[in-house]
Amino acid sequence: QLKLEDYKDRLKKGEALNQDQLEAVEKYDEVVHNLEFAKELQKTFSGLSQDLLKAQRKAQRRESLLKLEAEKKKLRTILQVQYVLQNFTQEHVQKDFKGGVNGAIYLPSKELDYLIGFAKLTCPERNENL
Repeated sequence: QLKLEDYKDRLKKGEALNQDQLEAVEKYDEVVHNLEFAKELQKTFSGLSQDLLKAQRKAQRRESLLKLEAEKKKLRTILQVQYVLQNFTQEHVQKDFKGGVNGAIYLPSKELDYLIGFAKLTCPERNENL
């Protein structure tokens, strides 16, 4: 653009320009228009790029929150299962299941022993002093 402005100034001062320079001066307005269009296009692309980055960050945050909620749900389920299994290690619960009383279904001793063994393997001992 600076070169074209120089040609334009030289032409105004009456200097002779070669054919290529004269054609370039004639296209000065077209070049300026194209440069302005390119600047606007660059601004548009920049804005779109920023919008895309924001959307990506938002999606990542949403994905992180969903993963966190899924992990919480898994942990809750594990804790609930552990709680149920730990109850099988208590004598009064075992008696209820052996007799099928107090709302418990009847479990044969062998099945109850399996549950008690599984509870001991999967549930860490709690220190009640802590």
